[in-house]
Amino acid sequence: MPVRSDPHPVVERFARVREAASARYGPDSQAVTFLLYEELISMRTLLARDLGCAPVRSRIGELVPAIQSRFDAAGPPAPAQQFHRTVSVDPTVIEFDRRFFESRYRRSLEGTGLRAVRLRDRGQALALLTVGASYLYAVDDAGALWVWPQPHRLADMMFGWAPGRRVEEARVVHPMLVPDRLRVRAAGELVVAGSPEHLFVTANLKSGHFRPPRSCAVEIRRAAMSALALRSPVDVDVFTMPQPTVTPTC
Repeated sequence: MPVRSDPHPVVERFARVREAASARYGPDSQAVTFLLYEELISMRTLLARDLGCAPVRSRIGELVPAIQSRFDAAGPPAPAQQFHRTVSVDPTVIEFDRRFFESRYRRSLEGTGLRAVRLRDRGQALALLTVGASYLYAVDDAGALWVWPQPHRLADMMFGWAPGRRVEEARVVHPMLVPDRLRVRAAGELVVAGSPEHLFVTANLKSGHFRPPRSCAVEIRRAAMSALALRSPVDVDVFTMPQPTVTPTC
């Protein structure tokens, strides 16, 4: 008879919390999606400690498609005026409107006193990034990976900034990471998980300003593997977003 593998205690703990959130907010709520995302990052951290842990690997194999199906089921964002356009394919390169950027975001960028940082190697990335924290990223049109040096709470990344909510800092948006050319191959949010010896990346293509299509997933995977010297493409989880049907204005 096959040997039954008992669930990992961390998996059981997340299951209890998820059950409570499902009962309170509904099984298809953003709260449950957030908990699945948080569990995936925790599983990646556990895997870094024991790469041969079968229950953890199995749970990661369940979480990735479960999270992606929830993003897909959410449907495309509501149509909105669009200030970006695709300027090339293979690879896809998306450009944000220069006039709109200068009028809407240039002052905010200057007010932060910060600039995005290009990740060049594993050591520099580990010195800059807090493992387990969420960061805005952009892969520029040359394929370089840039991150905004200030982390955000994962909950803010998942749920967004609610209208009317008090925010102490000016909101940073993806075009502010690439102000010189305003062109990206991918943009979204990423979390580096694991340990200095064994790193993993969980990323998405959640950018309302560039709205990268599914084809851009390969670009953030390639850029993350290069910048962090990751061993395999499976070390990078990338979640794609449904695409709205809109007519570009630029």
